[in-house]
Amino acid sequence: MRDTFVAGLRCPACGGEHSFTLCAQERDEREWREGLLRCRVCTREFRVHRGVPELLYEPPEHILLEAAGLERFAEVMVASGWNRETVLALPNVEHGYWYVQARSMHQLLTTVPFHAGNSVLDVGSNTCWAANHFAERGLSAIALDIATTELQGLYTADYFLDEGRVFFERVLGSMDSIPLASSSIDYVYCCEVLHHNDPHGLRRTFAEIFRVLRPGGRLCIVNETLKTLRDPHGVNVEGVEQFEGYEHAHWALGYRLAAIRAGFLTEVTEPHYRPFFGDAEYAPRPDAGPLAGRIGRAGFSLRRIGLVRRLYLAWLNHVWGGVSLNMIATKPRRYVGRHERMATPERLLRTGLAGLRDLVNRLRGRAPARLPRTPEQAQRMMLELPAPTGSRPPSAPSG
Repeated sequence: MRDTFVAGLRCPACGGEHSFTLCAQERDEREWREGLLRCRVCTREFRVHRGVPELLYEPPEHILLEAAGLERFAEVMVASGWNRETVLALPNVEHGYWYVQARSMHQLLTTVPFHAGNSVLDVGSNTCWAANHFAERGLSAIALDIATTELQGLYTADYFLDEGRVFFERVLGSMDSIPLASSSIDYVYCCEVLHHNDPHGLRRTFAEIFRVLRPGGRLCIVNETLKTLRDPHGVNVEGVEQFEGYEHAHWALGYRLAAIRAGFLTEVTEPHYRPFFGDAEYAPRPDAGPLAGRIGRAGFSLRRIGLVRRLYLAWLNHVWGGVSLNMIATKPRRYVGRHERMATPERLLRTGLAGLRDLVNRLRGRAPARLPRTPEQAQRMMLELPAPTGSRPPSAPSG
């Protein structure tokens, strides 16, 4: 942890912002590795160990159980051959799951206008591969997780930091009580993590993310686990019980309503890892016959119609499944500073008015266009925008 990061922390015990004093004890060439954080408001102290401020304050039992389950799962990963080299290669490894992750990260980096120096909070960072990815592109990244175990927690970050090419901060804390100052973050990244909340926790998490984002900041939800009519559970019940995971898949509409209730403007985005949404040309299955190939090609041609894409995405998200939820939630630029004292009806009204203002300004050419939805739109945007200073262009996904 670096000195400059201390000022951006929030005490999880009393909610005091910019209230910590660092009592440093040991450092290396990168950061302070050991020390104490003392809150000037409530006088509580929190340890800094291996560069990680431990700000997980009085966590509920389910978080402790889940963190212990992650430690056991890390042992399974070691037995399966996972090591430092495997983690350093993420997400570009030969596995279907990681192909989806690589393609999703590529989609995010080519559709969201990140700029070097922007701050991004990686919620539920796990192996910290995404925080590393953001840091490689010049963003000021912060990894947040409830566990520190190597291969399944924040200490895994040392694999990347020891390479000497990037640096990012790590914080031990929970997403429903984020120990960061209000209006201090440009982007929040949530990949397959929001479903580790029950309905009440989900609302608290969205409220916390709304709090830490700056006006106009964006929450990027990627590959979130869904309930559908075809799969009303949405989670691997056996695997969850084995490692005591606290998983509660929600309906797509449930995620969106929770975000709107927190004050966000929301837009569900397409999963480019699915060929209909992400591929420019139709590739028939090797075992498909001539008739199936013609039908598939005819259906694929409908991807040019925006309404068809939206209807098909709604069908997948709500009924059939086979995809995860992707959504961009934006914090409006108005009424910032009042949201914590605002009742839900007033917040919903102001959110609606903010969305209407954005629409009018966009039609008048006074606001940026919507984020691109298709790979073709993303390519046009990337060609029109100059590359951010100090960042590298996003690499193509592997797999």
